Amino acid sequence: MASLEERVRRLEAIEEIKRMKAHYALCADAKYTEDHRRKPQDEIDRIARDQVSVFTEDAIWDNGLFGRFEGKTAIWEFLRATPWRFSVHMYMNPLIEVHGESASGSWVIWEVATLEESGRAVFLSATLDDEYVRRDGRWYTSRVAMTNRFMTPFEEPWTVRRNQPYTP
Repeated sequence: MASLEERVRRLEAIEEIKRMKAHYALCADAKYTEDHRRKPQDEIDRIARDQVSVFTEDAIWDNGLFGRFEGKTAIWEFLRATPWRFSVHMYMNPLIEVHGESASGSWVIWEVATLEESGRAVFLSATLDDEYVRRDGRWYTSRVAMTNRFMTPFEEPWTVRRNQPYTP
C-alpha cells in the first residue's frame, strides 16, 4: 500500500494535469470574440503560444480529422490557423494514471463550434489518449491521439440565438 505522501503526490499530479487540460481548453476558446468572430491574428498567435505551452518540444499531436503534428512548432502552426470561427471545448471523464514522472490519461471532448469557411455550426465529439511527463516539477503533454467519433452539422448557428430568450 502506498504511503500517504505517495498518495498525495499522485493526487496532486492528477489535479495538475486536469488544470493543464483546462488551460489548453480556455486558450482554445479565447481566440474568438463574444459575438463569435476570430480575433485579430496577432492576438490569436499570442493565445496559441500560451496554448502550446502545455506541450513538450518533441510532442506529437495526432488530431484525427485535422492531421498529425510533430513538435511544438508544428502544433503551434495548427493552433494559430484552426478552421474555427468560434468554439467551446469541454473535456470530460478524465481517467489519469500516474507512474512517477510520467502519466497517461484518457478524455472525452464535447465541442460546439462554427467553421470559419462555411459558417456552419457543428457538434464534435472525440476521445483522447494522452501521455504526460513531468520536467522540472511541471507536467507537460508529450502525446495526444484523438479518435474522432463524429462531427455533425447543427442547423442554426450559435450566434443567431446567443442573446435571445428561449422559445420552444
